[in-house]
Amino acid sequence: MSKTINIYEVGHKIAQGEASIDEITLFINSLLPEAVNKVNSLFAPRQLAKRDRTIEPLPTSKRQLSSYRTRIGTMLEYALSKHMDDLILKMFGVDLRLTFAVAHEYPDFFVRDAVLGKRVQIEMKAMDADSDEQSARFEVLSSLINAEEDLVVLVGWAWRNNVLDNGTPYEYPEIFSYVVVPAIELAQERDTSVVLRGGRVDENGIFVPSKKLPGELTPDPHNAGKILRLVHQSRKVDLFKLSAHIRLICNLSSRFQVGPRNKG
Repeated sequence: MSKTINIYEVGHKIAQGEASIDEITLFINSLLPEAVNKVNSLFAPRQLAKRDRTIEPLPTSKRQLSSYRTRIGTMLEYALSKHMDDLILKMFGVDLRLTFAVAHEYPDFFVRDAVLGKRVQIEMKAMDADSDEQSARFEVLSSLINAEEDLVVLVGWAWRNNVLDNGTPYEYPEIFSYVVVPAIELAQERDTSVVLRGGRVDENGIFVPSKKLPGELTPDPHNAGKILRLVHQSRKVDLFKLSAHIRLICNLSSRFQVGPRNKG
């Protein structure tokens, strides 16, 4: 987004629990350019490097390839969070820190204050541009989201080819785009799409029209929350009716569709 902030002022407001969700979004967004650069220039080329595909091909079975992509995405997310916390430590010392959420559930990370109180919750989704399904999902119910504290960071990555100094061809995953959005906006846009498709969202879950029983609803088979298909086509007719954050997601989706390997 085009707005700028005083990152020190907002960081201290976050530590005191006084920052708005817009300020929190801008704060996290301001950390990402340098953190992404560190991942792309240091971590990924060294620790995620592999021989080119003529020597070291990717898995061919759908299940193994999905697991492979998930593992790489997780490592990129954790590396990105590590470099983000390095920046936070440099600026705020013990007053703020970015920590992992140990439980395997929403969210992935917390921004904690000096006494380890949770001030911000962050869910991060790393999406492989070569994936046909582009199947990163956001399925957390709106009722479980803190609208004033919860963020989603969407990260697009693609394989980059390079050559070592000794002439060895290799490849590694490189982040080519990212978006930071309040979690509640993402959830509400998803819920709107579900309703436009004839479904329903309530405190018990997401329900969509049944393919086997016309006129009946069935629990969503993990399709409604797919990030890059989240905005209903009818809502894309006039993008300026969407929020600024949802427009950024539409832009990210379009970048996946035009051939990520050619993005430079």
